[in-house]
Amino acid sequence: MLFHICFPILSAEPPTPEPFLPPHANVIVLSGLSGDLQSETSFHAQLNDWLQLLSALPTPPAQIYTFSDDPDSLSLPAQSPVQKFKSTRENFLSLTNTLAKQTNPLVVIAWGHGGMQGNTPVFHVAGPRLTAVDFKNFAAQIPSLESRWLLFFRGSGKFAAQLASEHCFLIASENETTFNSDPIGLPLALKSLRANPSLTFQSLGNELGRVTVAWYQERNLIRTEEPTLWLANATPLELAPPESAITSDKSATNSESPSPSASTSAPGQTVTTNLPAAWTGISRVEPRDYPDVDGVVLRRRIGYTLSGSVPAITSENEDFIQVLTAEGKHLADFDFSYSPPEEDINFLNCEVLESDGKLIALNPDEVRDAAGESWGDYRAARRKIFSLPGAMPGAVLHVRYQTSWKTFPFPYVSMPIPVAADLPILDAAVQVSVPKDAAFHFAFDQLAASDPEIKQSTYGSTYSWRFDRLPATLHETLSAPVREPSLLISTFPDWQAFTAWYARISQLADTVTPAITAKAAELTRDATTDTERATDIFNFVTGLRYVPVELGVNSFRPHAAEEVLEHQYGDCKDKANLFNALLHSLKLDAHLVLVPRFSQAYDNLPGFAFNHAISRVQLGDQTLWVDTTDDVCRFGMLPPGDPGRKVLVVDSTTAGLTQLPEPTPSAHQLLLHAQIDCANVSLTGQPVTLKATANGFPDYALRAAAQDNRGHKNMLPLLAVHYRPIAGAFGLTKQNHTPAAALGQTFEWEAEGNYVGIVSIAENQARLRAPFWLPKEWDVALDARQTPLFLHQGYPLSLDEDFEFTLPASASAIRFPNDLEGTSPLLPWKIAWQHNDGNSIHAKFHIELNHGELTLAETTALQAELRKLFSALAGEVDFTLPP
Repeated sequence: MLFHICFPILSAEPPTPEPFLPPHANVIVLSGLSGDLQSETSFHAQLNDWLQLLSALPTPPAQIYTFSDDPDSLSLPAQSPVQKFKSTRENFLSLTNTLAKQTNPLVVIAWGHGGMQGNTPVFHVAGPRLTAVDFKNFAAQIPSLESRWLLFFRGSGKFAAQLASEHCFLIASENETTFNSDPIGLPLALKSLRANPSLTFQSLGNELGRVTVAWYQERNLIRTEEPTLWLANATPLELAPPESAITSDKSATNSESPSPSASTSAPGQTVTTNLPAAWTGISRVEPRDYPDVDGVVLRRRIGYTLSGSVPAITSENEDFIQVLTAEGKHLADFDFSYSPPEEDINFLNCEVLESDGKLIALNPDEVRDAAGESWGDYRAARRKIFSLPGAMPGAVLHVRYQTSWKTFPFPYVSMPIPVAADLPILDAAVQVSVPKDAAFHFAFDQLAASDPEIKQSTYGSTYSWRFDRLPATLHETLSAPVREPSLLISTFPDWQAFTAWYARISQLADTVTPAITAKAAELTRDATTDTERATDIFNFVTGLRYVPVELGVNSFRPHAAEEVLEHQYGDCKDKANLFNALLHSLKLDAHLVLVPRFSQAYDNLPGFAFNHAISRVQLGDQTLWVDTTDDVCRFGMLPPGDPGRKVLVVDSTTAGLTQLPEPTPSAHQLLLHAQIDCANVSLTGQPVTLKATANGFPDYALRAAAQDNRGHKNMLPLLAVHYRPIAGAFGLTKQNHTPAAALGQTFEWEAEGNYVGIVSIAENQARLRAPFWLPKEWDVALDARQTPLFLHQGYPLSLDEDFEFTLPASASAIRFPNDLEGTSPLLPWKIAWQHNDGNSIHAKFHIELNHGELTLAETTALQAELRKLFSALAGEVDFTLPP
């Protein structure tokens, strides 16, 4: 059933139905005393937005008078008739000396903080406050035929009651009730006028009532303002309906006609050839200068304010993106994730400048909201999804939006601010404002930056960075998991403060209950040492279902250990916490450890840099780092993304980061033995039996492959998932291997089959190549590249292979290639041939990759060494066959 909102249709109209912003008006833009950093930043941004709107009017105002805390910081549009003043009672009232001599229409836009001084409603400015009587006396001294007022502050209804007269028309954020919170309506009025500057006073009122109701409804909040229209001596008219009448249907709202310079293009869209001031300085590039990308970010602006109050964080983000190719049309599809009710997102501009100069604007209110699925009490984020029209080559997309966090889930702010993108950026600016007394730590990840410009204001410090021509973030094969080039920021005083906070919020999560004690006793009933007990518990917890919910702002505290045990699933911190609790029941020392998996934490940047959790176990003098997340990871191995990271141990003594051990090649080894029967040389293949024994990462990778292949009848030879023979081809007859879930056993693989193409025959001469197995990644590693190699998920690797060949009994004149070796510290290797008694020969191969996470210089060196290796592996054994 469809219900309609019945918005008021105003019965009265100002005598002249001109636009709310009439031509040649005198406009006063009055922002009050901010009082804190958040308000200071917000008021400053809104004041600049009003100036941009006024400067873009078809007929600009005769004069604009601005009042603010910091007049010198305003960014004035070019050739705008603006005079700047400090927001004081004296400055505001003295303006009558100028305006008393003019008859231009007057528009006054005032917002800020209001309240009561005794029994008198006041508007806060520096020094003595402005009162309703001050506003009334001000209006009485202006000879304008009429004046229009927007008042958005607590107590504005009391001011409007004093001001309303035959020639003074007002929209106030309140009627009779004085609310305890500041109104939100001013940005909504600004958005409505930006979409249609020709709105009349009446139509602006109707639109403001509608969007105010929608704003509170969308956020499921009780409305704490009553936008009200005051016309002459008529009864004040509330513009928003009662809460009981609110529905999501908009069909009964007032429909405003487009301005003369705009025409309707499609639902929610307008087309105009008059570019707003925001487009000043935006110039297209030549597609031929960027042949490898589908688009270019012409300008990016990112601004964050960390207030420490409510809202705790606000941001404004703006992008101008030029589409360069037909394939670049996808750049007009936007998908933003946010997390209500804590986080809010508000779109200000969604528009496209077509190649012919027409500007198509999408109504930001039409942006859809899509909810993600939740799992139990893990809340999923919501998404705003929309597509801009007309995104053909040459078009420029413009998206500007604001976000706010009412309260941050940590006692201090700690977060990354993405800066670069998959597209090149010609001009980028990042700005962060923090309260003056706040600690502020920052670092750039994957991005070089100079020292910031720092400006001090009344309530805060603002740090600014500028970047010219940022390259696109590359996504090459065999690169480390891509981390967006970001500015990392934190207001935590130090690591000790962070550790104390996290220990406090996770307190009691690892409580040892009777159920935990009973389960630990059951799991370790056959164990005789503490290491065996820890291993048995590890194998159990690792085998529990993993629910992949990131360790983020909606879920950073581990669930109670007994709850995870009962449910038999959890995310990384839940499983680690359960593991610790089970060990605690056995009087074994274990602590939760926060890990920046595939990323990094910084000693001088205390805060939440972590996306993963593991455990630290102390068994006597031995410290073990244990990750229970992956169900194919054996006890004693850290899975991909963990080794070498700087981590935080959550205990009562740690006041800084600890580095996890770097892996060594000897701990990540693949042993391969092959017996190849060449007694009857045949071009159709040589029978072979293979046996592989894996430790460390090869064990992990082969278990994962076995787990993935489970249930597939015609699966690949398991070794062939990650490795390939360097000569010939292997045809599988049968294979068997250790069960993937048998974490207590070393992983072994055995196979039988045939090698084809390792022997060639010419008359009575035969040539034989040893089909050593190498990682498939090494073939791709030889490609030209611009980013460092990331091999074997960052692990080192040791290969030891022994191939035993049985030659024909009558083979003679056996000639071996020379033994060869490479002495590079990064990739030492050795190939040796050995003739045993009779007709048996051995080919032995040993190689070590010292580490898999390489620098760009190491990548170049490794590629050179791999070329030598592949040439050396082409060596052949020659032998003579009987006639």
